[in-house]
Amino acid sequence: MNEREQLILKAVIKHYLDFGESVGSRTLEKKYNIGVSSATIRNTMADLEDKGLIVKTHTSSGRIPTSEGYRLYVEELLKIRDISQEEKAKVFETYNKKINQIDAIFEETSRLLSKISQYAGVVLEPSIRQESIKKVQFVHINDTNVLAVVVMDTFLTKSLNIYLENPVSEEEIDKINNFLNEKIKNSNSIFTLSDLKEFLTDLDLFIPEELEEEQNLNEGKLFFEGSSNLFESNDIVKVVSRAKLFNSPNDLKNIFSQFIQMDKYKDGEVNVIFGEDLGIAGLEDFSFVFSVYTFGDAKGMMGVIGPKRMEYSKTVGLVEYVSEEVQHLLKKNK
Repeated sequence: MNEREQLILKAVIKHYLDFGESVGSRTLEKKYNIGVSSATIRNTMADLEDKGLIVKTHTSSGRIPTSEGYRLYVEELLKIRDISQEEKAKVFETYNKKINQIDAIFEETSRLLSKISQYAGVVLEPSIRQESIKKVQFVHINDTNVLAVVVMDTFLTKSLNIYLENPVSEEEIDKINNFLNEKIKNSNSIFTLSDLKEFLTDLDLFIPEELEEEQNLNEGKLFFEGSSNLFESNDIVKVVSRAKLFNSPNDLKNIFSQFIQMDKYKDGEVNVIFGEDLGIAGLEDFSFVFSVYTFGDAKGMMGVIGPKRMEYSKTVGLVEYVSEEVQHLLKKNK
């Protein structure tokens, strides 16, 4: 594209992002200081339409951006806007609390991303399948229920409700706990979550099926905040399909997990994916702005999911800023 085409495409997209409506050449001439006549703008818009970057609506002679127009805008024309000082203060306030547990950092991050963007904040903690366990603490709830808190070498914590097949006293649980931690301490190799699962199964006191149902310890937990911000639609079919998707943590986790498995997404870089490219019903009208991060030997991701007609310059800036702050915080917690 030449410079004039870039300028007019950006103006069409800005108008659509701001007002959610098509725009004609006369409005572009008056509002966006393009510096050429409406006739020249009209001819350039026709060229952009021929290239598949904008499209004429049925209700007027104005144009709106196509998915290809959005994609080119995000990849080549977008100018990232720094978040405001007030928003930076919210980030500072959030991360200067006494947050010692990694999962608390991730939970706060999903809330923060949702609150500032007004969309949904998403954080997928790293999968820690091969991470070494530092210690395990069993908390005796009652004779048939124990809470297990697993602390990894990276200080990432996992908690799990374990149901006992046979009643076990608090004293017996303490003995098991001491024996297990001695085993971890004296192990010649790393003691992983798979080893823990095997240990619990061999005791014949725990129900392995419950271990799987309650939470797969190996999987990174998904933190998803602000889903109610994504239900603005008059189409009942779309609302239903979105509700099913956003209320299904495993389905969402599977969607986001695929991003951290792709080598093309580098740590710290902010990426934009359009929902229609995922081929999943209910996501066609959404965009996902995210960044991948590494913690220990595992990868996770964080970002914002919102309508395709989102304010990309601000959202990309927000994810970039928060991602950098989280990375600093994670390094301090190693």
